[in-house]
Amino acid sequence: MIKALHRFFYAWIFLTKLPAPPLPKATKEDWGRIAQHFVLIGFIIGFILYFFAKLFVKFDLPVMFSSLLLVLLWNLITGSLHLDGLMDTFDGINCQDPERKIDAMRDSRIGAFGAIAGIIAVLFKLVALCTLVLNKMFIVILISVPLARLLGVYALSFLSYNKQSGVSSSLLVSGIKRPTDFFTNLIVFILGFVILFFKFHLHMSFIVLILISFIFSLIWSYWLNKHFKGHSGDTYGALIELSEISVLSLGVVLKNIL
Repeated sequence: MIKALHRFFYAWIFLTKLPAPPLPKATKEDWGRIAQHFVLIGFIIGFILYFFAKLFVKFDLPVMFSSLLLVLLWNLITGSLHLDGLMDTFDGINCQDPERKIDAMRDSRIGAFGAIAGIIAVLFKLVALCTLVLNKMFIVILISVPLARLLGVYALSFLSYNKQSGVSSSLLVSGIKRPTDFFTNLIVFILGFVILFFKFHLHMSFIVLILISFIFSLIWSYWLNKHFKGHSGDTYGALIELSEISVLSLGVVLKNIL
C-alpha cells in the first residue's frame, strides 16, 4: 500500500510541477510503474482547471483574459512538459532525413517548425477555451485532461517504441504491464465520467464527444507511431497535447448539443 502511494506521487512529480510530500529515492522499477496513475492525476489536474474556470467566471473576468489565465495555469501545472514534446516532435517531422528525425527531436534548440506548432497549439487551446468559458462548458475542460492521458497510456501499452528515445520514456515502456495498465486507467476514466455524468446531469451527447475524441486521438497516436517508426518520450507528450486540443475543439464544434 505504501509503495503504491509512493508510486502515485512519483507519477505526480512526473506529470505536474505541483508540490509533493517527501519521498524515498525512486528505483527504476518505481518509475516503470507510474503509468497506472496517469488518468487519476489527469482528473485532479482537470478539477483544478475546472475550479479556476468557474472562479474566473464568478469574478466576471473578461472571457479572453480568463482563457489566457487558464492556458497559463495549465502550462504551469504541467511544466509545459507535453507542449515541449509537441514542439520537439514537429521539429522531427520537419526533418527531411529519416535517420536524423530522433536527433532533431533531441536537440535542445527549438526549430522554426516546432515553434510554429507550439504557437498554433496554444492558439487552438486559447480560442477553444474562450468558447467553452463563454458557454460555461467547464466539464469539457475537465474531461480533456484525463482522456488525453488515457491515450498516452494506450500508446505506451499497445504501440511500438523507438529504442533511440530517452531514458525516462524507456523506463515507462519497460515497466508497463500490458494490457493491465491501460484497462486500469480505462476503468478509472469510466468511473470518473459516470460520477460526473450523474453529479452534473450531463447530456448523453457527452458520450459522443468522448468517443469521437478518442477516435481522433487514436488517429494521432497511430500516425505518430508510423511516422517515427515507434513512439518516443516527445511523441507521447505530443499525443497528450494533441488529444487535449482535440477534446476542446470538438467541444466547441458540438457545443449546441452538449
